[in-house]
Amino acid sequence: MGRNGEGIAELTKAESLDPLSLIISADLADALCIAHRYDESVEQSQKTIVMDPYFAVAHYQLGQALERKRKHDEAIAEFRRAIELSGGNTTFESNLANAYAVSGRKEEAMKIVKDLESRQSRDSSTGSNIALIYVGLGDNARAMIWLNKAYQARFNPSILLRPVFDPLRSDPRFQDLLSRIGLPSRDPVTKQTAQAGK
Repeated sequence: MGRNGEGIAELTKAESLDPLSLIISADLADALCIAHRYDESVEQSQKTIVMDPYFAVAHYQLGQALERKRKHDEAIAEFRRAIELSGGNTTFESNLANAYAVSGRKEEAMKIVKDLESRQSRDSSTGSNIALIYVGLGDNARAMIWLNKAYQARFNPSILLRPVFDPLRSDPRFQDLLSRIGLPSRDPVTKQTAQAGK
């Protein structure tokens, strides 16, 4: 983890070998978003949706990139579509709530976070998704509580590479968590990409 530039190169090569793979195409869109290459991520996600308009992950990936570009209404529509197509995926729900939160629709975000908190005991992977919502709400203390719960539940730490967690990167508690997991505080390739995109 943390070698996003290499990952993008590998996924681009994989896509050239298997251009009809929805998973490879969606993974490339995700890697581009993590690298802060949002325009390219949007384009890649749209390409995936053209291949299969019913592929929920592609709508989710498109929503992520649009949200980072502050196109909140469009992102919300894509997250809703992903939730509909997936039958209620928790990750998609948490990203919808984050988009609500950062667009000022905090009551709608809180409704989702309370629902996810009530279901958390049945789904140990929910902690990082709940944290993501609290980041959007600007409540870093609660976000860190839920990230630590997720860490204790042995969550997939790759979620922490996502740009949605950028507001926590300067927080010493977040830096400590990254250190315990063994993740870099920021991928050097991502840093260069972000600086180049300014």
